[in-house]
Amino acid sequence: QIFVNGNKAVILEVNSETDFVAKNDEFKNFVNELGNALLNSDASTMEEALKVSVDGEDIATKVVNITAKIGEKLSFRRMEVVTKSDSESFGDYIHMGGKIAVLTIVDNASTEVAKDVAMHAAAMKPAYVKSEDVPTEVLDKEKDIMREQLLNEGKPADRIEGILVGKVKKYYEE
Repeated sequence: QIFVNGNKAVILEVNSETDFVAKNDEFKNFVNELGNALLNSDASTMEEALKVSVDGEDIATKVVNITAKIGEKLSFRRMEVVTKSDSESFGDYIHMGGKIAVLTIVDNASTEVAKDVAMHAAAMKPAYVKSEDVPTEVLDKEKDIMREQLLNEGKPADRIEGILVGKVKKYYEE
């Protein structure tokens, strides 16, 4: 779920074991309470978030209690607090009933443009946001696949490394 208030937003992931529970009003209300409490707190890490009070209980206790009440294991898996400047716009998009959530910040653009960017990101399903985030082993595996494809296409072996530079750049763009 995504919660926005002014220049601050919180995106969070709360998991249930079944879609039946995820569609349950009690679960939805719990996620809303959680998001609003985090939005109105100073928490910026999961450790801090678990200590935030909701109706007199910290979130860690609240998760345990709602799990017992609903009868299915719930998990407050992760969250991110994001702030923007006045010249920036938040774009948020939730797809597939909450299975995919995207929050973007776009500078000098409208909220509609920021939402379009969020929708595009959801459709693309990027594994990483920045090229620096791609683990070396993942990039090495991708390069191996690219090398094999180039050889199968009949490209000269002595030119493959040069061609790989462009292919890696394209991989990062995607």
